[in-house]
Amino acid sequence: MRAMAKVKVITDPDVIKLMLEDTRRKILSLLRNREMTISQLSEILGKTPQTIYHHIEKLKEAGLVEVKRTEMKGNLIEKYYGRTADAFYINLYLGDEELRYFARSRLKTKLEIFKALGYEFDDAELLNVMDELLKKEHQYKTEISREIEENEEKLKDFSNEDIIHAIEWLAMAKMGRDEEVLELLKKLGEILRK
Repeated sequence: MRAMAKVKVITDPDVIKLMLEDTRRKILSLLRNREMTISQLSEILGKTPQTIYHHIEKLKEAGLVEVKRTEMKGNLIEKYYGRTADAFYINLYLGDEELRYFARSRLKTKLEIFKALGYEFDDAELLNVMDELLKKEHQYKTEISREIEENEEKLKDFSNEDIIHAIEWLAMAKMGRDEEVLELLKKLGEILRK
């Protein structure tokens, strides 16, 4: 059995949509820490084994989970499933309209938080600035995640958490050299001022 990848970049919009479905997202989250059987997942998620099996099959077809090991339990063979990578990096800014809409709708929640804290701003203006900044951030994180995928062997001694933080820092460094990003950040600072 091959070692699990540290980071896997997901660029197929259909796979990203598949991952964003609530039950599948929960399955991927549960499998982050340990391998589990369909019956274990079923019990934790309060879903029928048939439902969990259906979701696992979709995740397997997408290359996100795989059978890690099997065990005999009486006359039955129990399959233990696990993720194919410690971390999946998805980019919601790939040009797919449905994903772009999803990304923007997630930003709208942040606007409500800002308003609750007493900030006043033009919703459309702030949303556009935040959307452009996120698009740039996703672009850089995708590039860096691909670099990490290609250099997996060099990074095998580092924790997943440290690698994820390295992606964040490297993305910030790239953004700090991007004039367009710097202008957007300046505008964000002007808009979100009490």
